[in-house]
Amino acid sequence: MLYGIRGSVLTLDERDRFLEDHVVLVDGDRGVVHGVLPYEKALEHRPEFIVGGRRYLVTPGLVNTHTHIPMYVFKGTPIRKTGFEWLRRVWAMESCLKPRHVYYGALAALVELVENGVVLYGDMYFFEDEVAKATKEVGLRASLSLGVIELFEGPPKHSIEDSVRFAARYKSDELVRGMIGVHALYSVSLDSVERAVEASLDQGVKIHIHFAESLDEVRFAKERYGKTPAQLADELGLLSVRPLLAHAVYVDDRDLELLARRRPYASYCPFTIMSWGSGVARVLEYFERGIPVTVGTDGPLTAGVMSPLFEMKVALAAQGSRYARPVPLDVYALLKNSVWEGSRALGWEYSGIVPGAPADIVLWEPPPWVDPSEMSPTDAAFSLVYDHQYYRPALVVVSGRAVNKSAEFNRLKHVVFEKIREVRQDLLECGGVER
Repeated sequence: MLYGIRGSVLTLDERDRFLEDHVVLVDGDRGVVHGVLPYEKALEHRPEFIVGGRRYLVTPGLVNTHTHIPMYVFKGTPIRKTGFEWLRRVWAMESCLKPRHVYYGALAALVELVENGVVLYGDMYFFEDEVAKATKEVGLRASLSLGVIELFEGPPKHSIEDSVRFAARYKSDELVRGMIGVHALYSVSLDSVERAVEASLDQGVKIHIHFAESLDEVRFAKERYGKTPAQLADELGLLSVRPLLAHAVYVDDRDLELLARRRPYASYCPFTIMSWGSGVARVLEYFERGIPVTVGTDGPLTAGVMSPLFEMKVALAAQGSRYARPVPLDVYALLKNSVWEGSRALGWEYSGIVPGAPADIVLWEPPPWVDPSEMSPTDAAFSLVYDHQYYRPALVVVSGRAVNKSAEFNRLKHVVFEKIREVRQDLLECGGVER
């Protein structure tokens, strides 16, 4: 089946093409882009139907590189702590988790991801086979990490070997791929970190790790090992495998140069970190030094909303405040990086909206006062980020399939939140959280 998606196409490709009033022709049977043509030319191919219109905006699907989607079961829980104290409160709740809790939490979050235009996400949590199951039911792409926490009590226990085996099971899956989930340098033994690095090198599997996200972590590394988190990670060989570093907030000048040499991927999740009372990452300098910057939301407990576009908007304000300059980040570059570098960080290779590429696309209905066809690509990107709450994802396509229009997706929207209410109260009571 051949169908069309019509609008101004913000390709975010290497040539930065912005195609006014074009149609992306999708081969629904093969799940790939058939072609990208002006509207009148596209009609000659006789697509079965065309969705969208001249005023719509078409973009690649969004990528969320760091989250913990099953934590939707804890969403809105007021834990007014930070650093290790916050983690201990959360781990007390997570000690009560069962696989079915993870499954329903994942389903609820997946609904919200789809409704925010996300087609690929990176997750680290426990019982990740349940997350894989939910992801396939909804039809998104994911890179999942079975999280390993050894040095603290509370959350479910998995070993580095468990995480490596999990990643290997999904190495060739169409929608789900695996990563090695090292929770953090303070929660896993150094021997385990080294084993994870060895497995990454041997099996070609990426590592996902929390990194330099709190002052507690910095103090721990310096008091225990006499090094900053970046120096410790490099000594262990971790930076040499170009891992995905969630947060990367606390880096000094020497650390910054070290990261610039090794070029790991950074997942920037500004809302969570700033609401936690932590600092503002040196993201503008990451861009200037060629450190690949991606965008994550972090988990639903701290993020509140599963929207990479919201995080990008927060990033504009945060970086402007840090560097005392109005909008110092290039919004177009941030949006482009979030897709291209975000895909690479998660072990996928994005190839753009071009013939033969996987059809992972979002059709956005803009607010009434916006006509993307009259904009430059930079202005269209700025509008999408700055006014994201007014853009509606009319169509979210993964591998040629409109996931937000399926009967199963609409059923889930009505069923899953009832299930969330069923499990939520038991978990909060078990974890000793007062409401």
